[in-house]
Formats: sequence, structure tokens, C-alpha cells
Amino acid sequence: MKHIFIVNPVAGKGKYQLEIIKNIENQLYGKTDFEIYITKSKEDVKRYVISKCKENVSMVLYACGGDGTLHDVINSAQDYEQVNIGIIPCGTGNDYVKNFENYYNFNDVIAQIEGSKVELDLIKVNDEYAASVCNIGFDADAAFNMHKFKSIPFITGTGCYILSVLYSLTKKLGKNLEVEVDDKIKFNGKFLLGVIANGNSYGGGYKCAPKAIINDGIIDICFIDKISRFKILGLINEYKIGKHLENENIKKYVTYKKCKTVRMKCDNPINLCIDGESSIHNELFFEISHKSLRFWIPKGTKPIYVV
Repeated sequence: MKHIFIVNPVAGKGKYQLEIIKNIENQLYGKTDFEIYITKSKEDVKRYVISKCKENVSMVLYACGGDGTLHDVINSAQDYEQVNIGIIPCGTGNDYVKNFENYYNFNDVIAQIEGSKVELDLIKVNDEYAASVCNIGFDADAAFNMHKFKSIPFITGTGCYILSVLYSLTKKLGKNLEVEVDDKIKFNGKFLLGVIANGNSYGGGYKCAPKAIINDGIIDICFIDKISRFKILGLINEYKIGKHLENENIKKYVTYKKCKTVRMKCDNPINLCIDGESSIHNELFFEISHKSLRFWIPKGTKPIYVV
């Protein structure tokens, strides 16, 4: 098994990449077949990943970055069955690994090479794959605006997201949406935000879909009605800790469902955030892709099963 570490030098402000590279070299030299590659751009990730996949040997491609880096590696390698995909989290939010018990093992290089493959779900969004969460509305705008604050020294991923949330509160709120679930359940209205989730969190730890499980063959969706800014401020903390489905003062504004497919139409182009990566759409189709991700998990780690 070949182990290839794909390092995004700008993820998470580039704080830990040099340490990660030295750690890989010190611990793996002479022990296993490994390679380190420092990426130059999103396009370079795709080019390099495809070139390695075409070598047609068993390998693990580790995305050394954030959820966006993982997203790029998955979408470049998904068609190659001999390739497993892992992650060493060093991005801004690092939410995907929060779907696993003992997720600190993802930073343990020896635990990584002693790991194993599991089959996990993905969400197919039009012609693209999402590993964790797709979101629209207020939170997608907040994710999009995070770049305005990433250059501020000493601001963590969560702190950066909070600043972006406060900034986005000053803008126009509410998106007009038509939503169809499993080709039978329809609802529409003006929504503050909506998430279509495989994983349970985003934005550096906001538990948007607290019931989501990454290998159950199910999509979790959560839509929150447009509410006043005053009510939003009262909702944010409960939403962050995943209590918005239980709080009596909040859950009346929440639509939460489990499904296999979601169709969505917007009256105006809308910002869609997929694993932290933004794009603009009018119509969207989401479907679960059950056990299609060949994911490499470090020794001592396993997916969280929500009861």
C-alpha cells in the first residue's frame, strides 16, 4: 500500500503544514512507501490526484488540509476503485473528522498508516460529490464571507465563522425556496437557511444536523424559517450545540427530515456551499450515494453512531 500525502499549504492559514511534513518524514522514512506533494492550486490538486490514480496501484491519498481539500481529493479520485482517501485535518473548520470517535488519531501518522478502509456515504449534488454538508441561505453566506476574516491573526476557525455570522446579519436575510423530498413531500417558503447533510457539523463545530450518520444511507435536511435578527441571536448558541431540535422556543421554526433525495428551486441565483466550497445555482438535486466513499480511518478510530 502506497501512502501519498497531499498538502494544501494555505489551509488553516498554513500554521501546521511544516510540522505535519516533518512529522511524516521523521516517522515514516524507511518504514513504508510514501510520498509528499505540496499543492499549488485547486486545479493542481485535481491534476496531481488523477495522475497518481492512473498509476493503478493500491494507495491512500491523504488530504492534508481542511474539508475543502478533502472535497477536492474525493471529487478527483472517486472513479478509481484501488484508491482510498484519508485526511490529516489542518484546515479552518475540520468538521468532517468530528463524525468519528477519537478523531485526534487523524493527526497521528503511525495510527494513519496502521489504519483500515471503511465504506462511507457521499451526497451527489448535481454532478459533484459532498462528503459532509451542503448549505444554502444565511449560513452559506457566512461561510462564503469567512475569507474576509481569515487573515486576522490569532482568530480560530470557529472565531472566524462567528465574525462572518455577525457580518452576514447586516445583510438581507431569507431565501424563497421550493423543496421536494423523495419525490413526494413538498414544502416552500422563505427560509433563513437550509442544510442537506451527510455529516453532523460545519462552520468549525456548528451541529446543524445532530442526527446525521455518515454511513446510514440517509440524507438529513434541516431548514429554518426566516426569523427576526433578534430571534437569530437567541438561536445561534442552541444551533451550535445541536439543541435546535429540542428547544421548545426554536423547534417550531425548524423543518428536519431524513430522506434519500432532495430537489430544490430558488427564485433567484443562490449561494450553495459544499464542504465549505461555494458556487451559485438556481436548481439543485441532491441524492445519497450509499457506501461509495472508500475512506481510510486511523487505527483506534470509528464512525460515530447516533442513537
